[in-house]
Amino acid sequence: MKYFTKCQARAAYVRVFTLLLLLGIVPAADAGVQPDHKGTKVISNGPLSVEIMIPGHSDAYNTGMRFTPLAAVLSAKLDGYGYLYNPVSHDRVNDHAGLAAEFDLCIPGDSGVMYPPGYEEAEPGGGFVKVGVGVLAKPSAPYTLFSDCKALFIPETSVEWRRHGARFTQECRGPGGYGYRLEADVVVGTNRVDVLWSLANTGVKRIRTRQYTHNFVRFGDNDVGSGYVLSFPYGVSASGLEEEQVCRGNEIVFLKPVPKWANISVPYPADYCGQNICCVKFLPEGRSITFETSRPGVRTDVHVRPDYVSPESFILIEAEPGETAEWRRGYVFGR
Repeated sequence: MKYFTKCQARAAYVRVFTLLLLLGIVPAADAGVQPDHKGTKVISNGPLSVEIMIPGHSDAYNTGMRFTPLAAVLSAKLDGYGYLYNPVSHDRVNDHAGLAAEFDLCIPGDSGVMYPPGYEEAEPGGGFVKVGVGVLAKPSAPYTLFSDCKALFIPETSVEWRRHGARFTQECRGPGGYGYRLEADVVVGTNRVDVLWSLANTGVKRIRTRQYTHNFVRFGDNDVGSGYVLSFPYGVSASGLEEEQVCRGNEIVFLKPVPKWANISVPYPADYCGQNICCVKFLPEGRSITFETSRPGVRTDVHVRPDYVSPESFILIEAEPGETAEWRRGYVFGR
């Protein structure tokens, strides 16, 4: 697999996507736009305002060891209409909101589990690398998303705030020869947000990791149920559907309110060569979010609760020592 140098890749992304986003932009929204949460900063571009978590802030929305603090967009409002689930009252350790990114999610019973770098080599209590978080202690019980791992080293995450976005940077030197430099550029357009990710392998061992974003979608004040539709550019063969959902061609249609939860999995077709996208629509109000991913998927999991629906596109990231992997996630807010 060919990799561009860090400078070449970042320059290409900035030239293409920044140009597309900035053509025809309108002046920034009223500076009086107020955040809904503590420990955040609001970035606006005309009708679109997003609220982003400030890494390391004492009032950070999430302080747990699962999700990275980079590019944590908590809310997105287009003309004041909310598209993401982000309740003010929540469990700050375990709960997240908005567009929450994570590397190497380990689900109990998942036959395709991929452990974080260095996890399998480490002894219980020894350190492994959780990309985007830092160095954690290996638990004695099997590692899953429910594991409450002790933090051995949490690297500082720096942020450079810009008029229409922000750049986040985190560097971590872990045990066993693993190390990385993770960057995320958030670019806010007038109806979309793009996150340009960069993972540089600064260690001496190969990094192989899976990344996804836990996209908490909620349209306005509408619970998940009739009117919500999730669509793909290919035929859907989903597992985990409950009686409140049904597959129709390339769509998952929600028929009635979700009483508790559903965990749906949509395989990524091996012969599909098109763009990796999916779209969540709320038909009664004509609202939608289209999720774009620049790399082919591994699969798309859809976690559903009464309050939100979360399509999660998993992708594989690999980088040899000295190499940098790049990818983009885009979010288009429709009305």
